[in-house]
Amino acid sequence: MELITRTPAPPALEELVKALDSKLMKAFTDPARTQILKVLMLNGRADITTIAAQLPQDRSVISRHLNLMAEAGILVTEKETRHRYYTINCAAFLHEFEEIVANLKECMATCCPP
Repeated sequence: MELITRTPAPPALEELVKALDSKLMKAFTDPARTQILKVLMLNGRADITTIAAQLPQDRSVISRHLNLMAEAGILVTEKETRHRYYTINCAAFLHEFEEIVANLKECMATCCPP
């Protein structure tokens, strides 16, 4: 959905609006994906069996979430024999949030006046 604005938006504001629709932000909107991140943050590298053992969802549901998170660049996957291991892509994760914060700081006067 494209939003209509009265005046042209500054580039940083346009980037911020795009960021809200990004795969990264969509990955954080689901509580199950947040739980998966927590499991990986607390336990480090893990396969789906280890992750699924700590969550109430079926493995197939967790697998879909893991794939979406990998597509968004949040997770790195490594295949070893028959197992696929997941880790958080810390550098990409941090970079995406730093860009969002930088755009937020630049847009504060425009979109959120005191």
